Amino acid sequence: MPRFYFHYRTDDELIRDTDGSELPDLEAAEHNAAALAKAIVERAASTGGDTRIPRSIEITDAAGEELLYLVFWAGPKVGSDGEEIPEMPPTTVH
Repeated sequence: MPRFYFHYRTDDELIRDTDGSELPDLEAAEHNAAALAKAIVERAASTGGDTRIPRSIEITDAAGEELLYLVFWAGPKVGSDGEEIPEMPPTTVH
């Protein structure tokens, strides 16, 4: 089973995944990255962080070759009462 690495990038830093995860294929890795992105945005929201800052997860293989680049952030969602509720927009995959 291939090993995928999920490196987390902000404007200020790159946090490298040194362990990686064994997953069946790139599609499974993409789903894993989307779940990580959601958890990162939820964590930022719960700690008072700015969820609107673009962040990314770079998926690489064991040789370090970049396979997917997932950009994410939380945008506003307008509720039925006009109140803005954070919502994570669709991710962009390059």
